[in-house]
This record gives sequence, C-alpha cells and structure tokens, in this order.
Amino acid sequence: MTKHARHTSTPGRRRRLAWPALAAGVVGTIAIAASMGASLSGLTATITNSTNTAASASMAITETSGSSTCKSYDTTATCADINKYGGTGTPLTPGGSQSTKVTFNNVGQVAVGTSTLTPAACTASSTGATGSSTPTTPNTSAGNLCSVLQVKIYQSASASGTPIYTGSAAGLTSAISLGKLAAGASQDYTFVVSLPADATTAVQGQSVSQALTWSFNQ
Repeated sequence: MTKHARHTSTPGRRRRLAWPALAAGVVGTIAIAASMGASLSGLTATITNSTNTAASASMAITETSGSSTCKSYDTTATCADINKYGGTGTPLTPGGSQSTKVTFNNVGQVAVGTSTLTPAACTASSTGATGSSTPTTPNTSAGNLCSVLQVKIYQSASASGTPIYTGSAAGLTSAISLGKLAAGASQDYTFVVSLPADATTAVQGQSVSQALTWSFNQ
C-alpha cells in the first residue's frame, strides 16, 4: 500500500492567500459602514428666531403752565420756570391775591399709582424796597411773611370745590397725597396765594420762597 505524499504550505504561499482575504474584508467593512451611514441620515428642518427683544416701560410726567413746561425725565426735572405762587413781579397788597394753574400729564407707559406733593420750609426775606421790614424769626412769627401769606391748593382747573390745602405758607409742611394718574391722562391744580386784608406794615416789602416737590410712583 502506497502512501500519498503530504502537501505542506510554504510561508510565501500562506502570505499570497492572506492578502486577498484581508483586502476583501476591508472592502466589506467599508461597504457596511457606508450603507449604515446612508440608513441613519435623513431630512432636516431649521428655524432661527433672529429677533427676540424686550424693553422696559418708563414713567414720564410733564408739568405745564402757560408757555412753560417742566419734565421729569430731563434737566428740567428741577424747574424754576413755573412759579406756583405767582412771582414777585406784581407784589400783593392787603386783600389782594393771584392764582396759577398747572397741568400734569402722564406721557409715559406706566400708570401712576400714588403721587404726593412735598413742600420744603418757607423762607422770607426783605425785598430791599423803601419801607421794607426784616422778617422776624421763626417763620411762624407775625413779622414774617411766611406766616401771613395764605395758600390754597385746588385739585382742579380753577379755584373751585374744596381745596386740598388751605393755610399759611409756613403751615404747609406736610406731604399731601394726590392719588392716581393713568398713562395718557392729565390732572390740573390751581394755586391761589393771598395777603389778608388786615396784613400790617410788619410784613411789608418782604418776599417768600418755598420749594414744592411732586413725586409720582407706580
């Protein structure tokens, strides 16, 4: 019985067989990866909101009297153009009076929930005119015009109805609550100052000054 010779592979032959197999494997892997990528991709849609804005509202009040205007939102917030006591151009004589009307307008977007009028202390001084007298202290004394000059404040366009304040300029010391003012709305006030008929020479030739601050809150 004859024995068949056993075939043995040489190292060179094994390398020649391995490279085609490896190349085929790599090509197959690439093909599978490509097919997976194609199956995972799809349609897309995009929306971009390019304008997203917000703004803060403002509270803005103007005060007008005749041709003069003061504004809460610029350099006229401290304003000497509107004199609610009428000024010193026409001095009062005993029994005389003068009135001034002012209008507040809410020109902002915010309604005023509360508002107040806060007075500073009244001060009197001599005008230097012939026969003038030096104000005596304190400003509540009979020889001081602050205690003699009468002030009435009306929350209306004329001196009608019940005033929200009536008394001497010296007595105007406490804040006065004024109420609400809707956006776009307006409110009139009328100031009347008078020198009583029985005013004496003790206050002649004097003038008074009193700052008034209006505050508006949401």
